[in-house]
Amino acid sequence: MELIGKAAIHPLWFYSGKVCGYATWISTILAWFGVGILHGARHEGMRLLALALWGAGLLLSGISMLHLGASTRLGLPATLTAFKTHGIYRFSRNPMYLGFDLLTLGAIAYQLHAVVAILGIYSIVIYHFIIQGEEKFLRERFGAEYLGYMSRVRRYM
Repeated sequence: MELIGKAAIHPLWFYSGKVCGYATWISTILAWFGVGILHGARHEGMRLLALALWGAGLLLSGISMLHLGASTRLGLPATLTAFKTHGIYRFSRNPMYLGFDLLTLGAIAYQLHAVVAILGIYSIVIYHFIIQGEEKFLRERFGAEYLGYMSRVRRYM
């Protein structure tokens, strides 16, 4: 199975955005265990918000990966894939990215650190541009079928 496809936008932006997002998640997991230089929020309300965002993010990302199945990959597929509009994809064209954004926002809320906020916001912005690149690819690959889907289903929620 092809796990890595072509970057939907310039590879520098594509991979740097992904790495920055992953870095916020990893630093948050480490902070939960008291490891690292960035420690979690001291305010209980922010901790609860972060946990809620992480829970929703994990749920959305997990469900969307299950629905994509073998079509899940990092980047655009070189091989033919099925156009998925069932399950969670009836409500959002990008539930996996929405889940990733929620994880990143949860990391920002949990750590309340400028570095995490900068990396996280950068990642969220880059994911938006990745989505736009993927939409262009999907319009070209699936034509009117994808355009109809776009008119019925919102980009995020």
